[in-house]
Amino acid sequence: MRHPLLICLFLLTCFPSFAQLTVADVRQSWATRQGTIEEATLSVRPKGLYMECGLYLTFSARSVTFGTNGDSLEVVLNFNLPEGSSMHDSWLWVGDDIIKAHIYDRWTASTIYEGIVNRRRDPSILFKNSATQYQLRVFPMDNAATRKVKITWLQPATFLNNKTKISLPFSLLKTSKNPVQQFNVLVWSDDRFQSPVITNRPDLAFEAVSDSVAGNFSRITLTPDQYVDDVQLQFASPLRDGYYLSTFSEGGENFYQMAVLPGKFFPVEENRKVALLFDYEAGSNAPTTTQLLTAAKSALLSNLGVKDSFNLFFSAFSIHKASDHWLPAHPDTIQQVFSALSNPLTNYSNLQPLLAAGIDWVQEHGPGGEILLASNSSQYAALQSANALINDFLEVLDPPVVINTLDYNEKTTTYFFANGAYYYANSYLLSNLATQSSGFYVKTYQTQSLYRAFEASFANLGTHVEAFELYPSTDNGFCYGRFNVGVSGSLTNVHRPFLQIGKYVGDAPFSLEINGIYQEQPWFSTLDVDAPDILIADTLIREMWYGRLIQALEADAQNNVAIGNIIFNSLAERVLSKYTAFLCLEEQSWICDDCEDESQYTSTDDPGARDSMLTASPNPFVTKTTVLIKTAGGSTERASFEIYDLKGQLLRQFELGTLNGETRVDWDGADLSGNEVSAGIYLGMLKRGNQARVMKLVKVKG
Repeated sequence: MRHPLLICLFLLTCFPSFAQLTVADVRQSWATRQGTIEEATLSVRPKGLYMECGLYLTFSARSVTFGTNGDSLEVVLNFNLPEGSSMHDSWLWVGDDIIKAHIYDRWTASTIYEGIVNRRRDPSILFKNSATQYQLRVFPMDNAATRKVKITWLQPATFLNNKTKISLPFSLLKTSKNPVQQFNVLVWSDDRFQSPVITNRPDLAFEAVSDSVAGNFSRITLTPDQYVDDVQLQFASPLRDGYYLSTFSEGGENFYQMAVLPGKFFPVEENRKVALLFDYEAGSNAPTTTQLLTAAKSALLSNLGVKDSFNLFFSAFSIHKASDHWLPAHPDTIQQVFSALSNPLTNYSNLQPLLAAGIDWVQEHGPGGEILLASNSSQYAALQSANALINDFLEVLDPPVVINTLDYNEKTTTYFFANGAYYYANSYLLSNLATQSSGFYVKTYQTQSLYRAFEASFANLGTHVEAFELYPSTDNGFCYGRFNVGVSGSLTNVHRPFLQIGKYVGDAPFSLEINGIYQEQPWFSTLDVDAPDILIADTLIREMWYGRLIQALEADAQNNVAIGNIIFNSLAERVLSKYTAFLCLEEQSWICDDCEDESQYTSTDDPGARDSMLTASPNPFVTKTTVLIKTAGGSTERASFEIYDLKGQLLRQFELGTLNGETRVDWDGADLSGNEVSAGIYLGMLKRGNQARVMKLVKVKG
């Protein structure tokens, strides 16, 4: 039995408009300008229920001017992360050195940071302001220089029937005054998380890379025209036989994380059958038909399995459909059907015949089929006409057909007031069609979140289990401190994995007791997982669990005891909270010698074939910098090191002869004529034979 379900989702992107990047002169509070992100690299490592994300950003004040000489600029980046994320590290580059952050209570960190800003040294500070909002501040930056940072967090993954994915922080890149020319994404997969792809962009392919230091990873470079908020990074599902379980033990504590697909353990007889109806009305705020169809195709590929079925219906002068029969939801079939479409949508709505055709077809080709109507039209934005149409459709729902609706209309000029609420465009019609037929209603106010609207719709299609519970235990112990990840509401979709993280005592095997109410009857199922089938997690599972604990404590009523508990766990486990901060200081003892800069692996050349490495110290510099050239293996080819300005003009040239081992080049900041160059960014190029390597050199005012 399908239980009545009305879900009104006001969808925003995972990284909303809170994101903002500014540079300001601390000596003039009014001198605030929009900053630029010169370089951006994201590294992703799946860790089970979460993925570790490391974002490298290089800031500048390019294209802006200040009333002063601009050598005391502070960078301020406000940004969002998806709810449930746990920030656990921050780095700051001082020249070629990486400063790894220490974590303090917020008051202490702020006091130190503000004091150092006044003394013009190099600090950065990272705050958490709410469940999703963060702020990063860096000081100082010269108007002609850059500053580089890295922030690292654990982001909860979205587990689907046959895919796992995370959002990418594209809207953070859009804070840049000048477009980020390249966004590099590096992905380290493992045996369970494989085949990374960029959703909605099947034309973009990852490059497989093998490096002697970094290992095997995948790499892709995205350009400004590809910065779309709804694009996500997707992997094949890590579940095997309906579950995923990994454990880790450290310091007397044992942690586990698991994902369980309810449909594998409940007597779900029917597979999902979805008739997807498209009603489209062109307008200034409407998405393109390509955007609409691409979002729908991506949701079908991510959420339906090969045993599920679908069909497509399109609103036009005469309604037409993709097939006369249910189509198997195999990825190849979905791709073929959408590839064969040729301008299936008109620029005007024909909602009533479309829905009537869909209902008739599902009733004829049932049982078990349901409708997902995606519409942005507004011709029934009146109480009388909407009620009349609803009543007419209710009369023909015999046998019953579940009508789920996705309202992507963004007009706010057409509305009416009824039952104590305002209804815009066809929202009254669509929401009541859904609730009267035991379906759900999804509403989005942003075209950018169209993809997420389809995802939310497919997340609720099919069979639901009431009061679903998962109780793991060990052979000679028990599990405790359980947190269900990403759970909302009282119903669980049997086609969406149920996620849980917790602690345990005892040893393998694990016994999973799975309970719930299905078709108004209690059901019980158990699964024993022996030691060979349990994966080994790494130490970051501690940060996952403690991050979830801190979030739960932050959501409770706040008092001195609760705040003290949050601060204690945050400091002890190095997980950022609303009452703590990550602080980087220009101190010799804070330099991290073993911090690996993954952004060096973004070159289009094979990193495994690199035979030279360039570093400079100090960099930025005032009067002099030393470039260290490290080469592997001898070569008879003569080399040179050349320095150019950003216009491509040659400023200085050093003949080096043949290279082997280490070679040093001292540059005193002068050009070919012996004149000192001005403060700014310069390019150092190592040339050897037909190969060249480039580095950035930054000269600042003394």
